[in-house]
Amino acid sequence: MGNFDSSTNTVSITSIEAFVNHCKSASKNVGAFDDLNLSQAENYVFGNDESDALHWDATMASLLTDNASKYSTYSDYDSSYAEDYTADLDETDSLGNDTYYRQNMYNPMYYLSDYYDGYETSTVATYWRIRTGITQGDTALTVETNLALALKQYDSVEIVDFETVWNQGHTTAERTSDSTTNFIEWVNECLSDM
Repeated sequence: MGNFDSSTNTVSITSIEAFVNHCKSASKNVGAFDDLNLSQAENYVFGNDESDALHWDATMASLLTDNASKYSTYSDYDSSYAEDYTADLDETDSLGNDTYYRQNMYNPMYYLSDYYDGYETSTVATYWRIRTGITQGDTALTVETNLALALKQYDSVEIVDFETVWNQGHTTAERTSDSTTNFIEWVNECLSDM
């Protein structure tokens, strides 16, 4: 899978397939962030005043609708899934914002990439510190990598301190010490450079 060089404290990957199988196994079921039973944190992020948790994934809604006859052959399939997803996509919050609007507000790439309508419509922070664990299975490494790359391309961003930490999980991944201490030290360092 890989070779560790203790003199440089680096690893080289010799097989992507072995690396993924060993370090990046998926930790979520199908529908990862928009779970069939509304149990993921993201279901609550896109809830509204009427419902604490809502479905928000239009792709899942389409798959469930388009493949209903195929999925109905499975014993654990519930025909109400497609209806629930479709109905939730039409829900708005108390300000009249639909789920697509709320998803854009949640997605930093909406403001950082010219692919999206929100590009350059927000004030982007000047300094960023991003840590992610290489063994986290919640998302692909490309999520954090794309964010870091987009930030580095953004004119008003001065510092992007990005590291993927070996043998760490999804959150508070640090090589040494703890995330709170390291973050405070990083902020102080940024302030001293001003």
